[in-house]
Amino acid sequence: MADDFETERFNLLICKTCQTIEEVPYTKTGEYLGDGKYSQSDNPFVEAAAAQHGPEHIAAPLVDILQGYWMTPKVKEGVVKQLRETFFEGKGSSSGLDVFGTNFYGLKDQYSQDAMSCYKIHLSPKGQCPDYKSDRKILSAGTEAERRVEGLGKSTIKVHLCDFCPVKMYNQQKAYKERGLYE
Repeated sequence: MADDFETERFNLLICKTCQTIEEVPYTKTGEYLGDGKYSQSDNPFVEAAAAQHGPEHIAAPLVDILQGYWMTPKVKEGVVKQLRETFFEGKGSSSGLDVFGTNFYGLKDQYSQDAMSCYKIHLSPKGQCPDYKSDRKILSAGTEAERRVEGLGKSTIKVHLCDFCPVKMYNQQKAYKERGLYE
């Protein structure tokens, strides 16, 4: 397990338009490039993640990083800072989805860390997780009382901690296969 932590990688998809840095699973199906690296040109997760941004968005070159580095908070903070300075700052850019000062990226990062902790608790399932999208994994903004006072109904938006977990990629891949998108 510790060996995986030191050899497994994540891809970082960087969108200059949205100013986001997104974790994408690293696959070992492409051409071997040496030093434990593989070509990501056939990685379906990269394609799916990039498609969510749309064709008009500008991406930076795909970056890969060792899992051990990315899961170490101080190192991750330094990597994110360096990537932000390199790709976002000083280029007439905005603050992306954090434009309203909502700490969007900090919150997303916290959810990602919590999801990885849950993933480890469930012994890093290779397939379906027994807790996937269960009611106890729903994330709530805690605005139920305020919505009631304003005469609004319950929110129909459901976001689960599982939406930030690697198991979601397993489920997306399964759904894409069922729709014939991999053949």
